[in-house]
Amino acid sequence: MRNAGSYRVTLIALTVLATAMYAYPWLRLGMDFEIDLNEGWNGYEQMLAMTGASIYSGAGPLYFNNYPPLSFYLVGALGLALGDPVLAGRLLSVLATGAIAVCCGVVARAGGGGRRESWLAFATALGLFSAFATDYVGVNDPQILAQAFLCAGFALYVRRPDSPARLAWVAVLFGLGLLIKHNVLALPLAVTLHILWRGPSAARWVYLGVGLALAGLATFVIYLLFGDEFFHQLLASRVYDVTRGFLLVMEMLSRLQAPLAVAGLYLIVAGRGRVDALVAAYLVIGLLIGIGFSGGAGIDINVFFDVMIALAMGTGLAAAWVGRQTGLPASAPAILALAANAGIILFSPQALGRLAVDALGEMEERQRLFREDVAYLRSIPGPAICESHLLCLRAGKPMLMDPFGVLQATLTGRLPPDRFTGMLQRREIAVLQISSTREHPADEAPGMQVMPQRFVNFSDAVFDELDRSYRVGRVGLSGRFHLPRPD
Repeated sequence: MRNAGSYRVTLIALTVLATAMYAYPWLRLGMDFEIDLNEGWNGYEQMLAMTGASIYSGAGPLYFNNYPPLSFYLVGALGLALGDPVLAGRLLSVLATGAIAVCCGVVARAGGGGRRESWLAFATALGLFSAFATDYVGVNDPQILAQAFLCAGFALYVRRPDSPARLAWVAVLFGLGLLIKHNVLALPLAVTLHILWRGPSAARWVYLGVGLALAGLATFVIYLLFGDEFFHQLLASRVYDVTRGFLLVMEMLSRLQAPLAVAGLYLIVAGRGRVDALVAAYLVIGLLIGIGFSGGAGIDINVFFDVMIALAMGTGLAAAWVGRQTGLPASAPAILALAANAGIILFSPQALGRLAVDALGEMEERQRLFREDVAYLRSIPGPAICESHLLCLRAGKPMLMDPFGVLQATLTGRLPPDRFTGMLQRREIAVLQISSTREHPADEAPGMQVMPQRFVNFSDAVFDELDRSYRVGRVGLSGRFHLPRPD
């Protein structure tokens, strides 16, 4: 092949780089400290699922769960085998990331690419997630696991879209993904629209029939197990901040500008095949959903994971198209691969530097400090509230309150404003661990434009009550530990 030399070297280099960054979540897999605030929250729910209690009401009135149920049972069951649900969730997440990258390669091959284009799509996907999504890759969170099921369904679909038997499996995989995380809608929407528009009659009816049957069965079983509480919590309202959403969108577009320019331009201007159209639709729907959801409270970069996956697929498809053009230089596919991965390459010194620092002892030190916080918390009798749920989980404290869920319920009128602050005023909480700060500091001028915080778990009223009724008893890796003031 005319482009074999430089293209092959480029692919090897990109794969080595992506694999080196992908080693980081494997390295920290078994470390005993919190990677993300969601880890302990999911761990509590996974343990609760294994007891047979309701994961939507069994934890009490101040613990909220707005996720579908499947991940808590899958991860919880593996957690029983491994002895720790958090480790189980991390393992599934890091494996699911690799599965997503493999599916991107399959899609590129189905769209007319060769082995090298499949390889490029794989390396691009692995690089994007390993560089820009380290708060999710190898973390006890269901997002990436759900995306892996959906990507597997999409990879099946693009290879044989006219096969009724295969379409049944696509519907099953999509259903499982949505039962793990309910807002990963871009791929199911793109495939469903394509089937309704272009699908053969038999395949269309099989896909829709299996999908609707699964939806009905899942709804029935969920209602039987959890009653109305599942729907109340899943559909509970949150506050929406346009400014915060704008900043998140700009952050993600800046990170993804290189593959957006390469793959996005190809899909819009030159992509003419069936798989090209599907991936283009997937990209557009993913962008619209990501932009629309970005202002919601608690929303993070995960709402753009579909965009990252579509861009990896599109990069492979674009390279296949470039390789078929006779008027381009032999190095064109290699140049395209480097251009699409420019953001990853530029970010890699930071990612690899973090890997080196952590491997040389930083992670062990963080684990030691985290365990000191756990020992301190365990030594204090009585109820505890932790912003770091994993801290309370490791200290053996029962599930008492989800600070983020309580704040959202308070702001949207589902809880009275003094529900939490009243507990603090009466000094009912023996210890409260907080790592965040006030949303609006006391010295902030009224009406002044400030950069909004990405995540807010406690209202300023909570901090006011802490100043009156509590004192700081310890400052550790996990933040500040507040103890009741003497009467």
